[in-house]
Amino acid sequence: MSGHLRVTVIVAAIDARATVAASLRGFAEEVRGRGDVLLVDSSSDDTPERAGRLALPGVHIVHASAGRLVPHLWHIGIEATDTPLVALSTAQMVPQPGWFEALLDRLEETGAAAVGGPIEPAPGLARLDQAVYLQRYVNYLRPLGQGRLVEPPGDNALYRRDRLDGLEPLLSGGFWESEVHRVLRGRGEVLAMTDDAVLRFHGGALRSRVTGQRHRHARQFGAQRAARMGDVERLVRTLAVPVVPWVLLHRIKSALAGRGEPLGHWLPALPWLGLLLAAWSTGEALGTWLGPAASPRAAERSAA
Repeated sequence: MSGHLRVTVIVAAIDARATVAASLRGFAEEVRGRGDVLLVDSSSDDTPERAGRLALPGVHIVHASAGRLVPHLWHIGIEATDTPLVALSTAQMVPQPGWFEALLDRLEETGAAAVGGPIEPAPGLARLDQAVYLQRYVNYLRPLGQGRLVEPPGDNALYRRDRLDGLEPLLSGGFWESEVHRVLRGRGEVLAMTDDAVLRFHGGALRSRVTGQRHRHARQFGAQRAARMGDVERLVRTLAVPVVPWVLLHRIKSALAGRGEPLGHWLPALPWLGLLLAAWSTGEALGTWLGPAASPRAAERSAA
């Protein structure tokens, strides 16, 4: 029974000093007596020191080298733990009461390999954080869609560890959830969602880093997708770069309208959103044609 299995919540942190305390307190309360919280930190600020001063029972900290993206940190956390269940999130997220119980209930009900839940914006987000939310998480605003392809968000998902067996070569480059889910679906595994396991995005994005991080994420995404394309399709995708931001913007607008969310509330975020979409589209194009940027491990080996 899933309800009796222990869990590790792996919380990735990159310069999350403003939100790490609320995030860790929330996750620790949700899994108290049923598991632990592992903060995997690659920050250049005092995020780990702030986390350590909390002295929360069941919360542990692993330090990772600078330059790693969130999927790299998730993989480090998975390798550092052995609990039957692993939940993934970031230190920008704070769980709402009942988050873990809702994921467990849905996991038991469906027999799924992974279950995800909504990600909603916290009140009072700064304009940059609003833009990050729109670009990354708007599709996980409640009510969740009922489309054919179920895609739990990497930042709010619970996995059965044994269903990840055999994925070690794929995971060695980081836990990129879209690729993991593609392989799980190919095996015939069930992926599920629940409206009741809510995380709130509290932001804290740094202007000096966020566009670079989105660019690197997009380059990895483009490279992964290009591996399944021929040269002609790769070229067409690359030449489509100028229209990609407009396509993404239309999808964001449709997602908000479909949930009855007033567009006027988000208009102040548009300048930042434009920059993020441009960073994503250029990164995706570079990844599609040139492949991913050098991984942190590769860079470390080159410097050695």
